Amino acid sequence: MVGYVAPLIALCCIVISIGLSPNFDWVTNALSDLGHYTRTDIGPNPLVRAIVFNAGLITTGILLLLVSLGFMRQIKDLPTRIAMIPFLVAAGFLTAIGIFSENFNPIHYNVSVGLFTTFPFSMWFVGLVWLRFPRLRWFCLISLLLPFLSIYIWWGTFNGTVPWTGMAIPEILTAFTAIFWVWLVITLELKGYLEPLLPNVA
Repeated sequence: MVGYVAPLIALCCIVISIGLSPNFDWVTNALSDLGHYTRTDIGPNPLVRAIVFNAGLITTGILLLLVSLGFMRQIKDLPTRIAMIPFLVAAGFLTAIGIFSENFNPIHYNVSVGLFTTFPFSMWFVGLVWLRFPRLRWFCLISLLLPFLSIYIWWGTFNGTVPWTGMAIPEILTAFTAIFWVWLVITLELKGYLEPLLPNVA
């Protein structure tokens, strides 16, 4: 259940931070602007806002790290363990984004890019590895195709073909695809679809 709750912590902290930032603009700002400890152009009390935002990312990142490590310890399937490494790295990057806020550029920029580039590979690798299991092929199709939605959104953002100029919208949309995927994996585990990966199955 921790895997279900972890993303909600970050989302709730984002919502609270936006509530504390009356001048935050989804069209022109980045979500990371909420984590800046001294920036006042998006609203007063930047320290409070930044603590809430960054604490949410750090907490979610650590919980996802623990969930992924626990999952990797449970499974016996070596290809799946290898495929989960990008997810583990992505969770580490998410934690690092909260630790190294916009005040700590270029570190913040590097870990942000790291997050949004590693997570698609988590989906692709797991999708490819699980194609061996007929019951999981519908999930594999989702895993292989879903990252291209994020790629299209980011491509449109950088090429000016979408009605926004900031990073907040592509960031949150990409986050939603990631959360959807994580929740699907957890649901598959709870419903027994991942039994072939577990050591207690012959």
